[in-house]
Amino acid sequence: MSTTIIASLLVGAMLSLRFKVSILVPTIMAAWAALTGIGLTWEITAARVVLEIVVVTTALEVGYLAALLTEGLAIRPN
Repeated sequence: MSTTIIASLLVGAMLSLRFKVSILVPTIMAAWAALTGIGLTWEITAARVVLEIVVVTTALEVGYLAALLTEGLAIRPN
């Protein structure tokens, strides 16, 4: 699970550098579809799939927000 958290944080951060916040909706929907497909393929319990979906969604949003805050707090050269 830690790999998916780190990957989701990085994807969220990369998206914030290029796109507006509305890009999170299709990205989260694609992540839900991918995680559900993986869960069905590997016969993972529904509770585990829902936990993964919640964690990935949260990590995407936190990564997006962290990159925005980092960019906003950066000191701009004169």
